Amino acid sequence: MAIFSAEHRRLMQMLHPSHHQEYSELLTSLGAFMEKEILPLSPKLDAGTASIKGPRAALFAQGMGQIPFPTEYGGLGLPFSVYAISVELLGTADASIALSVEIHNAVAEGLVNFGSESQKESYVEKIITGRKLASFALTEPASGSDAGTMATTAEKKAGEFVINGSKMFITNAGEADVYLVFARTKKGPSAFILEAPNRGLRFGAELQKLGMRGSKTHEVIFSDCRVPEENLVGEEGKGADYAKEILHGARIVVAALNVGISQLAYGKAVAYAKQRRAFGKSISEFQLIKEKIADMKTEISAGRLLYLYASKVKELGGDFSSEASQAKVFATEMSLRVSDEAIQIHGGYGYTTDDLHRHWRDARLLTIGEGTSEVLRMLIARRELSREL
Repeated sequence: MAIFSAEHRRLMQMLHPSHHQEYSELLTSLGAFMEKEILPLSPKLDAGTASIKGPRAALFAQGMGQIPFPTEYGGLGLPFSVYAISVELLGTADASIALSVEIHNAVAEGLVNFGSESQKESYVEKIITGRKLASFALTEPASGSDAGTMATTAEKKAGEFVINGSKMFITNAGEADVYLVFARTKKGPSAFILEAPNRGLRFGAELQKLGMRGSKTHEVIFSDCRVPEENLVGEEGKGADYAKEILHGARIVVAALNVGISQLAYGKAVAYAKQRRAFGKSISEFQLIKEKIADMKTEISAGRLLYLYASKVKELGGDFSSEASQAKVFATEMSLRVSDEAIQIHGGYGYTTDDLHRHWRDARLLTIGEGTSEVLRMLIARRELSREL
């Protein structure tokens, strides 16, 4: 299968008519690399018999992390929609690596948007080229989407901030070099750059997950964890606003990731339907199977167009919070439906074969992470009700 397809190429022509050839060549190269080096490894990552580190580092060497970032910080300066498509391709090759890269690059985007010039020069290029792995530390054991209730504190003492508390369900934790940590100061939630190792930083046991098993997830514990005052990102007390803005962009990328998951599950279902025979003919000839395939393809296309529309709104500089949330809600729930139908088409083999049902298991996380579907529906409704018709 060609991960970067003729359909993607047509979308590049529509979205970027003046540069579609250039962008398509980049995505074709990335897609070919993913097909050769990552797609065959994906079942082993799920089974725990291979490590994410090698393929993730190879992706950074291919320049994927640099796509949407300014050239002055080592990026390629390309449109966000090109990056979103690259994450879709990676989601098709392996969802765990795609999640790890998405979180990593969200930290870089936060520093580009809200960090000081010194912080940008010190960290952004190292992150987007993969020299330093990054982690986004927001969620707590009793505080997820309601970031305003975070209990982790940061107290200013003699030119430092001393952080105490814990974070839960943190992707890339335990192996990251840089953490973007959110903690409450006297002025409110604030964001900090924390470099590892640090004497006050430790980790709980790796969390055992239903899916996304190739990526590392840990509790992060801060015990009198000291960071220099200059590691405060932006203004003290503005951390919740920064987190929201970072997550808006991340939701577009998560939507793209889910389109990638569903594309692979769909491709396997179509191939199986063509070769599986029942009652003397291929099951692809049965009307109900045709209906499933038609619905799966339509939903995948709709999810892709939603995340690309949100990407374009972001590129144009508008408020894209509703569009990003719409894309994430639809694409994450769609990927569950498509993966479930792929299992149904495979029958008993769908239920017993890890290489198929892992797509449903991977997709299941993403209706929760980066904002639950329930919270995002509230955000969409609030944003739409505030608009003048």
